[in-house]
Amino acid sequence: MNLIALFKNNNTVLFLTVILNVIAFTYFSNLFLISDTLYYNTFAEQLTIEKIEGIIEQSHKWAWVGYLLLPIIYYVKFLLITLVLQTGFFFFERKVSFSIIFKAVMLAEAPFLIVPIIKLFWFLFIQTHYDLNDLQYFFPLSALQLFDVQKLPSWQVYPLQLLNVFELIYWVLLAYWLKKLLNLSLNKSMEVVVSSYGTGLLLWVVFITFLSLNIAS
Repeated sequence: MNLIALFKNNNTVLFLTVILNVIAFTYFSNLFLISDTLYYNTFAEQLTIEKIEGIIEQSHKWAWVGYLLLPIIYYVKFLLITLVLQTGFFFFERKVSFSIIFKAVMLAEAPFLIVPIIKLFWFLFIQTHYDLNDLQYFFPLSALQLFDVQKLPSWQVYPLQLLNVFELIYWVLLAYWLKKLLNLSLNKSMEVVVSSYGTGLLLWVVFITFLSLNIAS
C-alpha cells in the first residue's frame, strides 16, 4: 500500500496528520507572535508589573498542557460532529459506517488548517502592531472583521466569528466527502449536512451566546 492509499484508508494516520499540523501551526504561532512584550503591552493599563510577570511565568510553565490537550480537543470535536451526522443519516433511514463518517469529518477539516497560516502571515507582515485581543479575535474572511470588536457586545463576537468563508467551504467539503465515501448524490449529502450538522451548529451557537449573556450580566 502506497502512502496516498494509507492516508485515505487509515483513520489513525489521517487523525495524526491533522493533529501534527495543528500542533505545528500552534507552536509556530506561539513562537513568532506571542512574546513577553506582548503581555506587557496588552495588560499595562490594567495590571501591575508583578501581576503581568506572574501571568507570563504561568503561561511559560503550563504551555505544554495546551499542546497535550489539542489531540483530545480535536478528537472530541470530530467525534461529536460524526455522531450528529450519523443521527442525520438515521433520520434519513440510511445506515452508514461510523468510521467512514469520521473520515469524512477529518478530511473536511482541511480549510481550517489554512487559517493559522493566514493568521501568522497577517500579524508578521501586515498588522505588525497588535495585542493579545487582536490575536484572539482575528479570524480571516469572517463577518467579525467588519466590526470593531471592542464596541461589540460580547455575545455577538462568536456568531460573527463563526460566520466566515472557511466555515462555508467546510460545509461543501463535508458534503463532498460524504458523497464520495458513501456513494451518495451531492444533493443528498448536502441535505444531511445542512439538516444535522447545521442544526447542531445552530444549537451550539445559541448555547455559547446564552453563556456569554449570563457571564456579561
